[in-house]
Amino acid sequence: MGKVMMKPSNISVPLAVAAGLFMLPHSAPGQSAEGFDASGFTPAEPAAPAEIVPATAPPPAAGQPASAAVQIEPSRYAGEDLPTYIQMLASRLAVRSRQTDPFGRYQDPEFKAPEPKILAAAPTQRFQPEPPTPFINIVGALPVNMVTAEKQQFLIGDRVFSTNQTFKISLPNGKQVTVQVVSISATQILFRNVETGETAPLTLNMMPAGMQRGTDGISAPGVTQGGSNAPIEIQPVTPLSNNR
Repeated sequence: MGKVMMKPSNISVPLAVAAGLFMLPHSAPGQSAEGFDASGFTPAEPAAPAEIVPATAPPPAAGQPASAAVQIEPSRYAGEDLPTYIQMLASRLAVRSRQTDPFGRYQDPEFKAPEPKILAAAPTQRFQPEPPTPFINIVGALPVNMVTAEKQQFLIGDRVFSTNQTFKISLPNGKQVTVQVVSISATQILFRNVETGETAPLTLNMMPAGMQRGTDGISAPGVTQGGSNAPIEIQPVTPLSNNR
């Protein structure tokens, strides 16, 4: 088969030419400088530059507070006079107003520290032994539950103690005291310290909790008190007759 050759149409050639012209660099008439009328505009005057405080201001005098010194500008304004700028910064360091450095040493090499004062030695506090507990307080703490004066006995817990009997009392500090029962009555029990011979009574109060001994006498309900001098009334007893 033979090759078929297609003939270009007459429309494609003008389109290619138009595309090439469009790609060429050119300025649009409406956006060019010639398209604007600038006859009525006046150029504005440039703003005056801000005043810059020179970094070469003298440092504050000795003892002058930092607030009264000239304000230091940022380091970008230091310029070529960098040593003066550094001197101004160093003059405001807090260590310049302190007597000692961060290590506690005096900054003035000529300064002489005062000599430490030697305090008088305090007297040595010696151990003082605890005073002994009085014997009356020792026997006064005995928990007596019951007393039988007729048998000369008393009861502590489940133990029975009699006259002339000896036993030991243990104190909170660990010391023990040996005591002897001397006498027993309904109102008190007399003890004697075997080591020292000291005696002390234990006063008894066997009344239950909440009760106390009466002092105005005992009066039963329905009984009229006649007084201490009132005569006693009696009814004569008639003897029984022996007559049968």
